[in-house]
Amino acid sequence: MATNVSESLENYAFKRASVVVNHSEREIGKVFAEYKDKLVIIDGENKKEHEYLIPKTKVHRCSDNQIYFNISETSLKEFEI
Repeated sequence: MATNVSESLENYAFKRASVVVNHSEREIGKVFAEYKDKLVIIDGENKKEHEYLIPKTKVHRCSDNQIYFNISETSLKEFEI
């Protein structure tokens, strides 16, 4: 599955896709880059409020312009950089 996820996420950084946490359906930021097997997520383009480095293995599903992570809002702190 990791290979399929990597292939399907290729253009999401280019599109600045929105990132949503499945448990709360809350947007936590946008994809800005890929780094190895992780995605760089930044909340706030002008004033960076939060930055996350989340493994691609946590991706639950993708739509045209959104990525859904299978993590809880409270567990976001462990991915914050």
